[in-house]
Amino acid sequence: MTENIMVGMCPYCGKEVQPGSVKCGCGYYFDQNAYKQAVEKREKFAKDMEVEKDDKGFFAAEKKGINAGVLGGIVMIVIAVVWFVVGYAAGRIFYYPPILCIIGIYAVIKGLATGNLSGKKKEA
Repeated sequence: MTENIMVGMCPYCGKEVQPGSVKCGCGYYFDQNAYKQAVEKREKFAKDMEVEKDDKGFFAAEKKGINAGVLGGIVMIVIAVVWFVVGYAAGRIFYYPPILCIIGIYAVIKGLATGNLSGKKKEA
């Protein structure tokens, strides 16, 4: 394998590469340690993105409330009722509080079914 690197040829695709290169343009790694490091880095990045994906988005607050179990569901129901009553008293009818109340009821039921009363701790 080192003979190809000295000559400047990739053993996988046959392209000319600079002597001492770690990676060819086709994606072939000349050094297996560099390949392992790249795979580990890619896996760590994918895992970090998965965690961040849960914390962002349009319904991120609702997802956090659902993951908070029964307590989170009750808090969402209370917020929905207060929001609707205050809005109605001010002469406005908001459409989102009933949706939030339904999400809260779902969170309470899910929390009771799974035994999640006050939220799960994140696993590292």
